[in-house]
Parts: sequence; C-alpha cells; structure tokens
Amino acid sequence: MKRLIAWSVLFAMLAALTVLPWLMLDDAPAIEPPAEFRRTDLAWVKSLFQKHDPRRQTPDVIHSIQLDEAELNRLLNYAVELRQINGIAAELTPGQATLTATLAVPPNPFGRYLNLTADVADAPGGIRIQSLQLGSLPVPGALADGIARLAHRWLRNDETYASLADAFSQVNFDENLATLDYRWHPKLLTQLERKSAELLIAPEDQALMLDYAEKLDALLEHHARGSTVPLVSVIGPLFAHAQETHGDVAEENRAALTALAAYLSGISLPKLLEGDSQSIRRAPRVLLSLHGRRDFAEHFMISAALAVNGGSRLANAIGLIKEEEDANKGSGFSFTDLAANRAGVKLGERATGDAAAQVQQRLAAARSDGDLLPDFRDLPEFMPQAEFDRRFGPVGGPRYQKLITRIDARLAAHPLSQ
Repeated sequence: MKRLIAWSVLFAMLAALTVLPWLMLDDAPAIEPPAEFRRTDLAWVKSLFQKHDPRRQTPDVIHSIQLDEAELNRLLNYAVELRQINGIAAELTPGQATLTATLAVPPNPFGRYLNLTADVADAPGGIRIQSLQLGSLPVPGALADGIARLAHRWLRNDETYASLADAFSQVNFDENLATLDYRWHPKLLTQLERKSAELLIAPEDQALMLDYAEKLDALLEHHARGSTVPLVSVIGPLFAHAQETHGDVAEENRAALTALAAYLSGISLPKLLEGDSQSIRRAPRVLLSLHGRRDFAEHFMISAALAVNGGSRLANAIGLIKEEEDANKGSGFSFTDLAANRAGVKLGERATGDAAAQVQQRLAAARSDGDLLPDFRDLPEFMPQAEFDRRFGPVGGPRYQKLITRIDARLAAHPLSQ
C-alpha cells in the first residue's frame, strides 16, 4: 500500500511537471513588442520625471500623478525598452486595471512565451489582485493576492522597499485614468539610487567600477583643483590599467567607461556603491576636455556609458532630445554635440562587442584628442530653433539626414571604428 501511494505521488508530480508548463506557456505572445521607442516618447517620459522630480517636491506633503491609459502604456513601454520585457499593457476601468505582460522564456518543448494577465483593484492603502492567469492556467485571485501580500510583508524587511511603500498612500483607477498619491521623503531618492545600483550591478561589477574610480582619482590627484586637463591624459593610463588586469575585456571596458561617465556626471561611485551619506553627488575636482571643450568630453563619455549599460538606441535618443531642448530654450541645437554623442554610442557598442580587445588596445595607446574623436568643431552649432528649422529642419528630414550621414562617415573612418 505504501509503495502504491509513493508511486501515485511520484506520478502526480511528474504529471504536474508536464501539464503545468504546457498550460502556462504559449507559442504566441499576448502582447507584441511595442513599436520603436521614438524621441517624442522619450521626451514625454523625461518631462514627466522632471514635473515630478522629487528634489522639487515639498517633503511630507501628499502629491498626485494622474495618467490616462495611453500615457500609462507609454510609460510601461519605456520600462520594456529598459528591461527587454517582450511587451506589457494596461487597460483601465472604474476601480480596476487589467495588466497583461509577455515574457520570452528559454527554449523548451512547451512554448516560447509566458503570458500573464492580472486584474487588480484599488483598495484602501494599495491594490489587491482579483484574478491572475498564467497562460491557460487560472490562479485563484485569493491565492495570488495572498502570495503577493506575504511577499510584500517579507520585502518590507528591506529599508528601501519599506520607505518606498510608505511613500505611496493611495492608487485609484477610473475610466481611462489612474491616479497615484504619494508623500515624498528627501532621503528616499538616495536610497532608491543605491538600491538600484545594488540590484542592477553585480557585486563583481561593482568592485570593478570602484577599482577604476579609484584609479581615475589617483590619475587626477596631482592636478590643481578646478583645473582642466585633456580627457586623453586619463583615458590612456586607465585603459592601460585595463590591459594589465587580464580580466574579461568587455567587462573591464564597461567598468572603465562607466567610472569616467560617473565622474563627469558628478556622481561618486564610492558614495553610490558603498557609502551611507545623504547624497551620492560630488562635483568633479578636476575638469576634463576633448578638443578643448569640456562639453565634448561629457557628451562623448556619458553617451558611451549609456550605450554599454542601457542600449545604443536609447543613448542616441537621449542625445537627440538634449539637442532639441537646447534649440528650444538652451544654448541652441549643436551638431557638434550630437556628433560627440554618436561617437560615444559607437565607442560603447564596440568596447563591449566583438571588437572589445582592439578598442581597449587603441584607447590604451591614445595620446591625442584625435585618437578619441574626430574634430567636429567645423559643424554648425548653437542654432536657435528657428535657425535650425530654416537650415536643416525638421529632424529626420533630408537636409538633417544628409549631415548625419556625413558625421557617421567620419566616425566610420576613425581608427576606433576600424
């Protein structure tokens, strides 16, 4: 009898291992990947973040964010762009939101996609799961909600998660509208930045980045505070150091480019990755220049870091958005800056791709500005919107594209691209 029960249990387990994946996985995605994330989408996301920039919020006062269904899905598509989820979408009705997501799964005999559909309802102090479906497998709402609440209680053991959860006071769904009420605390921004780095950067990569940040500080320490030195004077030794480590070439390059970009952005990697101060910001002690311009060094290195960490298409879009903003209300549209952005993106792609070793070798041997970047100072710059429109507009039009083709041709002929 005991043997019969044991065989029955084993058979049931094997059946579950076979049937459950078959029910959960599908051959077709429920949500198709979003269309290409356009610069107008990125500009909207950026304006949303700027509008609700926590540094501008009054502490301990309840604020609200309202998004209609199209805006919410636009924001979710930005998450897809960053995290490489296959697709995600929301449908809003009074008191309820239906969320559908598709995740690609590793090759297996059961299906290529895991499609999830969840109905969530607004509730006092948060939301509750009414129903959940994994592919063709329905999960009772009470079970899914209970598991989510247990996970929520367990996650509250993390200080950052608990602070973030306490900041959100209420979620409301209406016809084609979602409203999020939140109360901001000044320390939360730094907590989130540190937690994001902890989750997104593996410990061994953090150690690499800290090593390059320390090496960069050592290279600059003998220069007077506030002075300006050529970027190439630190890139050569930094990548010579990368060659001496004999580690994974692409990861060494990624760490070095990220450390440089963080320094130029005024972010202290030690404060971000291992400190406990109230801010991770630190003004650069020594300024770096490229072809005599500090802005070129910033555009070049920050775009390279964006490309190695976030994808080249997103990095190019961010660079274009910055120039469009400058044309409207800043220093003007500059093809010089845009060229430096595109050069940085190309460097980031090659530094972590098949050409990683060659790029590392060329950067270690760099001795002049021209070894890093063609001199684009002959390109039009500082153009107000009206002048840009008259000479080259609109963005993406034939005259604009002709100049972009010229820029890309010069980049393709540069030694770093060979």
